[in-house]
Amino acid sequence: MSHIHITLKDVSFGYEKNKNILTNISFTAREQESVGLIGANGAGKSTLLKLLVGLLPGYQGSVEIMDTAVKKETLPWIRERTGYVFQDSDSQLFMSTAYEDIAFAPRNYGLPADEVERRTARALDLTRITHLRDKQIYKMSGGEKKLVSIATILSMSPDIILMDEPSIALDPKNRRNLIQILNQFTHLKIIASHDLDLILDTCQRTILLSRGNIVADGPTAEILKNQKLLEQHDLELPLSLLGRPQT
Repeated sequence: MSHIHITLKDVSFGYEKNKNILTNISFTAREQESVGLIGANGAGKSTLLKLLVGLLPGYQGSVEIMDTAVKKETLPWIRERTGYVFQDSDSQLFMSTAYEDIAFAPRNYGLPADEVERRTARALDLTRITHLRDKQIYKMSGGEKKLVSIATILSMSPDIILMDEPSIALDPKNRRNLIQILNQFTHLKIIASHDLDLILDTCQRTILLSRGNIVADGPTAEILKNQKLLEQHDLELPLSLLGRPQT
């Protein structure tokens, strides 16, 4: 198995005792895989991503990033290699300008000043937001904040990226920009989204969660064209597939 992979075995988690949000979740995601995580509201998508970066301790089962168990002692190592984009950009951005936010992680990990500058400039360029370099965060639109949030993880050149509803607040132009960014990332990515067209455009594999359980895991095209399966779990066909005959 490639050294870049995520493995979950029989993972269960609940915010309240005896009330699981996730139940017996098991799967492996490997290097160069692009995995869509879909499901109706409350299915457990965001919770699952937070478990992968150690934001929710107290789970049952096994969660490993590259054969390293997710626990308090390993979080600095895991977070250096795993970039996580929050659903709410305001939960991720805390510095005064885009540049300062994007440069924060490389600086925090003690990289030399010239390397911090190189990585920050590259992340700004990859997300096509060099014009926002010195803009104050509080003056930004929701879409601008989302792109800055994505740039903050790209500045660390992660082996794995996890994204929670990355297309929220993006206009059509920047949504296309996001799709290009995701498709250029060649390592492992897991994207949780209600935007099923985004999943169709960026992910080869899809995992469908329903009431905290995995009910389907397979090729994206097969799952997202299965109208009966989607409707059984409170989802609808991607907009791009509406009106097309389903096979």
